[in-house]
Amino acid sequence: MPGDEYGDRLFEAYAGVPDPWAYARLMDMRRFEGELTFRNIDAIAERWKAMTDGIDYQSKVAIVSTDPLDAVRVPAASPQFPSETICHFRDFHEAMDWLTASDAEGEARALAG
Repeated sequence: MPGDEYGDRLFEAYAGVPDPWAYARLMDMRRFEGELTFRNIDAIAERWKAMTDGIDYQSKVAIVSTDPLDAVRVPAASPQFPSETICHFRDFHEAMDWLTASDAEGEARALAG
């Protein structure tokens, strides 16, 4: 799937969820067979910014991927989403542990693996 199509499908899904920024989100990219370029990520960031303009929120996003490039893309893209804490995981269960941790100590444990 091309990265542009991924962005379109992502926002189609968000359109069906009231206030998607209010939820912790997990993006499981392990079966994604396309490439998200920095241009695609920039476009997603712009659309997200337009969707959340004027809304005060904080949220967590876990990205699960075995692609070694995603380990670089995620930290590079994170500043474009200032109200999101975005972390990259290779393991689905570690990502879920981090998302569902209710305190800073639990989050640190989940990140430590």
